[in-house]
Amino acid sequence: MDAVAPELIIYIVGTLLLVGLFGLLWIRKPDQGGLDPAFLEETKADRDDWRRQAEQAKGELSETRERLARLESAGEERDRLRDRLETLQQDRDALSRDLSGLREKHQAAERHHGEKLAELEKARESLSVTFKNLANDILKTSGEQLNKQGTETLSQMLRPLREQLDGFQKRVAEDAEKRSTQTGALHQLVSTLHNDARQMGEDAKNLANALRSQSKVQGDWGEFVLSSILERAGLREGQEFHTQDSVSDESGARQRPDVIVDMPNQQKLVIDAKVSLTAFERCVNADTDEERALALKQHLTSVRNHIKALGEKDYPKHYPGVSFTLMFVPLEGAASLALQNDPDLAAFAWDRDVMIATPTTLMMAMRTVQNLWVIERQNQNAAQIAERAGKLYDKFEGFVKDLDTVGTRLNQAQDAWHGAKSKLVEGPGNVVRQTEMLKRLGAATKKSLPDEYIAASGADEDNDPAALEAPRGEED
Repeated sequence: MDAVAPELIIYIVGTLLLVGLFGLLWIRKPDQGGLDPAFLEETKADRDDWRRQAEQAKGELSETRERLARLESAGEERDRLRDRLETLQQDRDALSRDLSGLREKHQAAERHHGEKLAELEKARESLSVTFKNLANDILKTSGEQLNKQGTETLSQMLRPLREQLDGFQKRVAEDAEKRSTQTGALHQLVSTLHNDARQMGEDAKNLANALRSQSKVQGDWGEFVLSSILERAGLREGQEFHTQDSVSDESGARQRPDVIVDMPNQQKLVIDAKVSLTAFERCVNADTDEERALALKQHLTSVRNHIKALGEKDYPKHYPGVSFTLMFVPLEGAASLALQNDPDLAAFAWDRDVMIATPTTLMMAMRTVQNLWVIERQNQNAAQIAERAGKLYDKFEGFVKDLDTVGTRLNQAQDAWHGAKSKLVEGPGNVVRQTEMLKRLGAATKKSLPDEYIAASGADEDNDPAALEAPRGEED
């Protein structure tokens, strides 16, 4: 604000001076009816200068205010940084104090360690002198005796060693003989392996020649590698994937994809393994750069043509599910070479609903499909378990009701049994007592009732002869 005040004062003073000049001029020439035109123009020019200076002063005033605001903001930031600096200084002081304490402890530990080392060194020197003196005394007083005893002791000690050396020499000879035998067998094995390796080389050469010359062999080999990867991924032929399937296109022509992979929810994935590798083989085995460049160009053209042909077959239209076809390249190098030298190849294939797959990427994809099948079977099992649990619950509810009915019937049967047993053995006229009376009256019987029934009926207490007489009125 102090920097603004002088400019504002100058602006005000200049304005007042202009007003004063206009007044003086007006007073000087009242008889002329107005101001002198030349002086008036000069005054107007001065006024314009003062006005421009005033506008400039106003602009500078605005800039000064902005600078003042920035200075105030910078002051606040400075205060905040000062507080932060004080905090950091306090932390630094605390760390310095901790460091000083640790340094003192370290120095004390080093001093203690040095003292211990000095004590150990002194003890070592003392023990060394003691042992040296003791050894000199022993050698001086018992030299001959020690020599004699040492010779005998050495002989006794060397005797087992000599025996062990003899045995060791014997075992060395035996091991040498065994090694000779094993060396002969090893030579024979190496010869066999050499012959096998040579045969494998010839077979590999024949396979390479076949792959080089016959597209049908290349296709069969690609299908073999494809099937191997699918089986290693845990998929089963005839279950999760099928081969030699066929479908008719709109023109009636038969299309035979190499492999159809079944996925959950009735989805299918088509895999083709008929890509040609003849140009790739020529590129790898080319002798000159020109031959290699020509073969590489042919390889890229072959791959693009095969992608285009797969896109035209439109397998996803005939096999609903995944909206693309996997073009399997059985050699990682062939696919890598094509993708490296044709950066747009992947996009070219994707635009035609084709994806390039190598043995590595195909294995990961098929592992994913196998995991999807595991999850699907778990979900199916869970659904079947839930369904069977519901049926089991319904059956169990009926079983509980039937069990309650059985319990009720058992209680009724038990009540009926108690009633029948009471009639059988309880009361003065129970059945057991009456039948036992018949037996005592002379009824011919071959068997007897169980004692517990007779005791329970009280028939064994009927010793009164009158009890055996027939009731009156029944003699006839």
